[in-house]
Amino acid sequence: MSLFRRTFVLTIALAGGCANKSYNVANPVLGPPPPRIARAQLDDSEDPAQVAENTEPSEIQQASHNAEVALSSTDVVARINGKPLLAGDILEQYGAKLKEYDAQLSIAVSKGQLSEADKSKYIRKAQEMLIKRDLERMTEQTLMAQAVRAKLKKEQLESVNKQVDKFFEKDVVTNLKQKFDVDSTAELEGLLQDQGTSLETMRRVFADQQLASQYVRTKIGEEPKPSRAELLEVYNKQIEKYSQPMQVKWQQLQVSITPTRDKKEAQAILEKALADVRAGSTFDEVVKKYSDGPLKENGGHWDWTQPASIANTDVKAALEKLKPGEISKIISNATALQVVKVTERREAGSQPLEEVQEDIRQQIIEEWREERVVAVLAEVRANAVVETIFDEAPKTDDEPVVR
Repeated sequence: MSLFRRTFVLTIALAGGCANKSYNVANPVLGPPPPRIARAQLDDSEDPAQVAENTEPSEIQQASHNAEVALSSTDVVARINGKPLLAGDILEQYGAKLKEYDAQLSIAVSKGQLSEADKSKYIRKAQEMLIKRDLERMTEQTLMAQAVRAKLKKEQLESVNKQVDKFFEKDVVTNLKQKFDVDSTAELEGLLQDQGTSLETMRRVFADQQLASQYVRTKIGEEPKPSRAELLEVYNKQIEKYSQPMQVKWQQLQVSITPTRDKKEAQAILEKALADVRAGSTFDEVVKKYSDGPLKENGGHWDWTQPASIANTDVKAALEKLKPGEISKIISNATALQVVKVTERREAGSQPLEEVQEDIRQQIIEEWREERVVAVLAEVRANAVVETIFDEAPKTDDEPVVR
């Protein structure tokens, strides 16, 4: 495996999971959440598909297609309805891992194992891999944020911006201070910058995520209320999911054979215990008095058990046949003598609809929600103009492998 692949596999594995889409439509933090207005001031009449951010030309630049040049945080990696998406908007969340990767490559350079040119090429490939896996999510999130932002007046934008600042401080900054064990925001900012990110970027991402969630929540409409007939239909379609084997609840009265107690002595103790049961003592009482089994203190009670899971074939056979309240004959082996008692029995069958209908109801709602989200995303993408650095990027042979 090449040096790039050896080191970057670890980097990506540790940074994994960030590419998942997450639009919390059930319980957004804000209503509506604030838009990202740091780089754009929008007129009320603007069409979302025509929204573009105003940026200073000196601050950002189109990313080079040269695969041997590492991206800077201000390189434009995509334009979404004219709005620039910067490399840093995606890569800052991976800042610490990319920094670690850079350090690993630098060691290889210092040892003469890698040239500076190759180091830049590998950094660029790592950056592009991360951007590619997050770009679709970021594009959709940006499009939805644009759609909501275009409908808000200036005073509304200012109001929700104050809201997001409040919730960001409460839900994000406070938690980060606790995580890093710092008291001041300045200390936290310093630590984050050391890891290649910043509170400002995190604040923008937080706001856009909330705005996207609000957009989806508004567009998908009211959740369905499945009828009993619909619940029953789903229940019957996946009846195997609710099948359950025969199970029993049972008690165990065990007397072990030890170096100081032979089998004959153990049997005498067990027969004395059973005599007490016949004389009127409860099974719980005699277990606590005579047993040395694993659950002696709670009366030898075992919760719902599938007899097939029991290793002792004699115990398994007894549990399969005994009716509730019945006690087995003495079961012996080289290490112990025991009797078992079945207290409850549940025959093989399926869980009734009443026990699983809430799970089915949530399943129907989740499936409906996923379908609606897909439809909303397709709608928001339909008239969008999205350009990326990958549209005409040349293909390379030595693509990194994510494991």
